[in-house]
Amino acid sequence: AEMARVLADSNHVPLHRLSLLVHSVSIMHKSLDNMPKDENWQALTRNSTNLRVYIMAFDVKSDDMLRILKPSIPLERIHFDSYATCVSGAVVDLISRQYDKFLTHFILMNDVIDMSAFPDLSDNRNEDPLVLLAWRCTRLSLLAVHGYTVWAHNLIAIARLRGSDLKVLEVTEESIEFDQGELADQ
Repeated sequence: AEMARVLADSNHVPLHRLSLLVHSVSIMHKSLDNMPKDENWQALTRNSTNLRVYIMAFDVKSDDMLRILKPSIPLERIHFDSYATCVSGAVVDLISRQYDKFLTHFILMNDVIDMSAFPDLSDNRNEDPLVLLAWRCTRLSLLAVHGYTVWAHNLIAIARLRGSDLKVLEVTEESIEFDQGELADQ
C-alpha cells in the first residue's frame, strides 16, 4: 500500500507497466493487510492512466487472491501457477467481472501429479467460468489452461466467442473432457 501511495504521487513519471509476483511463501511470512486497497489503486491510475498490471501468482489460495484483487487494478495479464492449491471458479468469475476492459492474457496452470483428477472450475454449474471470461473479456487474446478440466463443448464456445481475436488458445490434451453424449457422436 505504501509503495502504491509513493508511486501515485504526481511528482513521479507515470507508470505504464507494473508486474507483481505473489507467492504463497511470502504470504505466509507477511500479512496481506499491507496490500494496496482499492483507493490506492484509484490514486495510482489517476496519475498513470496508461498503467497495465501483470500478476503472477504461485500457489496462492483463492481466499488470498480474492483479498488481493481490487476492482481498480488495471489488470492486463494474470498467470496462476500452482502445485498444492487450485484456483476456484469464484476467482475466475471475479476476474472476468472486474477486469473485462483490460484483460488480454489469462494463464492457468496446475502441476498435478494425478492426471486422472483435474479440478473442474465449473463446479457442476451450468455456466463455466472460462466461457464467461471469454464472453466478458473482449480483449482476451491468450488463454492457456493446463491441469484443469475443460469440457470440449466449452472449449468450442470459448473459441467461437473470441474468434480470430483469440490468438492463442492452449489447453493440455489431458485437460479436455467429453460428456457421454459427445463421445457417442464422435
